[in-house]
Amino acid sequence: MHDDSTTAGFEGLLKLINAPNKRSAQKICKDLVVESQDLSDFILAGRHGLLQPYRYACHFSDYTPEHVIPTTEQLSALSQHGVGAFTGKAKTAVNKLFQTFKDRRMFAAHLLYLPPQDYWSLFYFDQRDRAEFGNHWNIGGSHIHYSCEAFTRDSMQSMWQAICQVRPSPPSSEHIRYAGSVGGG
Repeated sequence: MHDDSTTAGFEGLLKLINAPNKRSAQKICKDLVVESQDLSDFILAGRHGLLQPYRYACHFSDYTPEHVIPTTEQLSALSQHGVGAFTGKAKTAVNKLFQTFKDRRMFAAHLLYLPPQDYWSLFYFDQRDRAEFGNHWNIGGSHIHYSCEAFTRDSMQSMWQAICQVRPSPPSSEHIRYAGSVGGG
């Protein structure tokens, strides 16, 4: 359970999307802790129209840079390689496959907006953000990102176009601590 100074869960997410200004949103993000069930419930509520008057949109992408995709020749060398240390093109194929886990980006974005599209909230993350260690957040730990119209000068449509590219380009954001689930998921 969260202490009294921490905003938690579904109610915290509702409070965040209804924050009156950037400063309030930043404060909520700083204090908010979201568990996977709360985030899942929130996304499902948005998806099924239960967060009226907000509308919901989502985007998912799975981007693997070309430089980590083994060539047919490298994969063939790997399949023909016998027992022992990998060498030559087989070693290159293995190195690329392991590098894939570092360079691949599985991205998810969830957008809630009012029909005039002048007021919106965006939650996004990739698999690295959910890692407890070794991600980019200076404070550390699993997290998700939050942005809204107050964080950018871009229109919702241009922001969403940048999100929906093969390599998403999200707007500036705040971090929200992601606690996963009680079972560790």
